[in-house]
Amino acid sequence: MTQTMKKDNVKTCPINNTFQIIGKKFAILILRNMILYNQTRFNQFLESVEGINSRTLSQRLRQLESTGIIKRKVIPETPIKIEYSLTEKGKQVKFILEQMGEFSTLHCSDAVFKDGKSRHFKEILPVIQGDTVGKN
Repeated sequence: MTQTMKKDNVKTCPINNTFQIIGKKFAILILRNMILYNQTRFNQFLESVEGINSRTLSQRLRQLESTGIIKRKVIPETPIKIEYSLTEKGKQVKFILEQMGEFSTLHCSDAVFKDGKSRHFKEILPVIQGDTVGKN
């Protein structure tokens, strides 16, 4: 039996809450690179996330880690190697990214495609995965 949720039981809008976690500048692009391009290293993100600098990248990685979206693993080598990976919670962001991609490829095709024709996101996924991450 489904119970109706009362407004006084809701602390915040769930959409706004998600946006507070993944909507900070560059966070969604870092997650895009982890999910679509299997990137795990700081320098990979630094080279491929459009317009990010090392200070902001460090901040976003710490924020994503503190919210449980990603985890940081230190590999004791010389020099020390650090890798980032998605947690189970972070893997759920894939569905959000796919929906964002679908919205854009269907409804903003003039901005996305040279020919301006709309397509489904899954049709272009192999193309963008084989591309050099977001660089034009």
